[in-house]
Amino acid sequence: MVADTDKTIDAKVTFTDAAGNSSSVNDTQTYTLDTTAPNTPVIDPVNGTDPITGTAEPGSTVTVTYPDGSTKTVVAGPDGTWTVPNPGLNDGDEVTAVATDPAGNTSGPGTAIVDAVGPNTDGVNFAVDSVTADNVINASEAAGNVTITGILKNVPSDAAATAVTIVINGVTYTATVDSAAGTWTVSVPGSGLVADTDKTIDA
Repeated sequence: MVADTDKTIDAKVTFTDAAGNSSSVNDTQTYTLDTTAPNTPVIDPVNGTDPITGTAEPGSTVTVTYPDGSTKTVVAGPDGTWTVPNPGLNDGDEVTAVATDPAGNTSGPGTAIVDAVGPNTDGVNFAVDSVTADNVINASEAAGNVTITGILKNVPSDAAATAVTIVINGVTYTATVDSAAGTWTVSVPGSGLVADTDKTIDA
């Protein structure tokens, strides 16, 4: 069938009576050829709890195999993305994914190693600077905004993202981090500092 240039099946059924007379009915069926395996699925970074996601050939069936040998099957969306549940994986576990296209061709396995441990914070230098030059909020500062600053150095090498947040009077603010300078800055309302009963910034 692969070598058939016109990819057409010609079929005929012949009927013959007792006297030797014959008649027949013909039909044809065309087909297409697809022997190309889909690309190997890509598995996004995996942790111990969040759903496992990735990309594959759109419309392909993705079979994900967990470390215990159990599997989960899902069809990749029009954009190629797919998601399966995370059963609660451990650091160092291996997850594999194989894609099968509608023609039945199967890809090679994509693999991912579970990273369930946060970045190592040993050696991180993180601190909040004094609030204002004298660490005292005066009437003018209470009526406006106050800039809170601090230092952040020796960020873990495996940190893909770094976020500094502070809490004042129950409200969380996100700071802007200058990685090159090793500093962070955030502007907060002075009224929030005044209203904070314990006069403490939690960062």
